[in-house]
Amino acid sequence: MSRKNSRPARSAEAQRQDDLASSSLRPAHLLALQAFDVAVRLGSFKEAAGMLNLSASAVSHRIRKLEAHLGVALFHRTHRAVRPTRAGEKLATATGRAFAALARAESSVEAAGHRRLRLKVLPQFASAWLIPRLSSFLTQHSEIDLSIETSNRNVDFDTEMFDAGISFGPDKVEGVVAHHLMDVRTVPVGAPSLARRLNLRTAADLSRAVLIHVTTFPAAWPLWFKHAGETVPPPTRTISVDSFVAALQAAERGAGIALALEPFLGESERRGMIRRLLPVGHMTGSYWLVHPPGSQRNRALQTFKKWLLAELAKSD
Repeated sequence: MSRKNSRPARSAEAQRQDDLASSSLRPAHLLALQAFDVAVRLGSFKEAAGMLNLSASAVSHRIRKLEAHLGVALFHRTHRAVRPTRAGEKLATATGRAFAALARAESSVEAAGHRRLRLKVLPQFASAWLIPRLSSFLTQHSEIDLSIETSNRNVDFDTEMFDAGISFGPDKVEGVVAHHLMDVRTVPVGAPSLARRLNLRTAADLSRAVLIHVTTFPAAWPLWFKHAGETVPPPTRTISVDSFVAALQAAERGAGIALALEPFLGESERRGMIRRLLPVGHMTGSYWLVHPPGSQRNRALQTFKKWLLAELAKSD
């Protein structure tokens, strides 16, 4: 029997089902799915309308038609916002993956001419390392358009339309191609004037200071104190911000003591804005360049990766 004829019968059946599914998707259904996907991500028909250059009533109409077609409610609607039902959450997982795959396919087509690269980058890496060096990349590679979005959350290629991301974590990310960029330690820092006033000698002395917490990494201070062999001091007065970038800025202005990420302190230290207060540093994880396994053919990504690794080698 030939290799061609030995294929399981279910393959032909699966292909028939795919053909039926694709033929049943009318243009109106695809537009409705697009409106649904954007509304889920933004949590608002009004904001989705703005992104799609439609009226809010047009977005609502498309989604109601989709609900009628599927026979289920996709959203819980309130006066100011919408949130997906259980059926909506299930559909959103599928549409997120589908539109992300379409975006990556578009990027691979763009690679034949003027290329575009979509990156999702964590704020600290973007502001302290990547953006100050971008001019050299753009000068060397004027044929590549960069689109950079910063977020405190690591990229999710199943649901987001990015070609690559700079992510953070203690271990290599599973399910993607990951290149180690740098290790990160947290170290306590403060303005020189505050450091002189507090005269800190040990981790226990931090009980006299106002500690600046990062809400997106609530375990940062507890882990640092554990590494230093001390218990977390009872809270007297604290400040909470949403990123290590904001925490460093607050510390530079004398608001309190922050945990800063090493190796991103160089510029602030050179300018005399900040001082390391204690020699204890806690290894918290690493930055990784991540991208889907199928992106090796994306020439813009390969060019960026080569430049990024070369720049990191210079700064070692």
